[in-house]
Amino acid sequence: MADGEHARDAFWVPSQSAVDPDRFTYTVPQAACVGPYESQFLMGGVSMAACIHALQVATDLPLLWATVQFAGATGLGADLDIHVTRFAEGRSATQAVADLTDNGRMVVHMAAALGGVTDGPQHQFVQMPEVPAPMDCAPSRDIPFARPDNLAGHIERREAYQNDETGEEYVWVRVRDTGIPDAPLLALMSDFFLGAHSKTRGGRSLDNTVRMHATAKSDWVLNVTRMSGFASGVAHGTLHQFDESGMLLTTASQTGFMARPQNLPEQER
Repeated sequence: MADGEHARDAFWVPSQSAVDPDRFTYTVPQAACVGPYESQFLMGGVSMAACIHALQVATDLPLLWATVQFAGATGLGADLDIHVTRFAEGRSATQAVADLTDNGRMVVHMAAALGGVTDGPQHQFVQMPEVPAPMDCAPSRDIPFARPDNLAGHIERREAYQNDETGEEYVWVRVRDTGIPDAPLLALMSDFFLGAHSKTRGGRSLDNTVRMHATAKSDWVLNVTRMSGFASGVAHGTLHQFDESGMLLTTASQTGFMARPQNLPEQER
């Protein structure tokens, strides 16, 4: 198993079939959901984490990059299927897809590459901005509909910097009781891209791409989000993740529909 076993509340981990190692099942738990109590739904980042976990287990290889299209929504308690298909296997990398479906309906489609080489050059060009340590930063705004039993209640965020004019946010993030994040959990944490700007909070992600650079050595991760621009009703941007040592963990990019005016606070409409 490429990710290793974790003694933690890994609420994003699907179950592998004993008959077909490329098939997995996942029943959506409360801890993976967001939204109002009466209409809770699976957070897109959790579905991405579940698919990455399935890909790594099925191939027994570490993730290099993954890109996901969020094709549909599904709710609390749904019984989902994940099917991994390899379409290119080489000495250095395997390319594969993972489809997450709800009773045959597409929810998530993911394409990924896994593997890599161990004797290539190692260098970090992108540097972490100078920010205070996590516990020296003020708690960030609450995620809507946060409760102790749902995903929002598991997330701890501390704001280091935010500027709507430049479209930037630097925020420390960790998921409580999950330990040091692996590739699936880093992908989950990267899906808070739309929370970086007042005009995009409450929007809906269309996709997310995560490219792995290194494995974290701390549970706190700094999400450095930079909006590229708004156009055609969507926001485009990039996100880099760093651990507390300043090591670059991932490069992510995303497009998402901007929040509708009725979903914004009155002073931001």
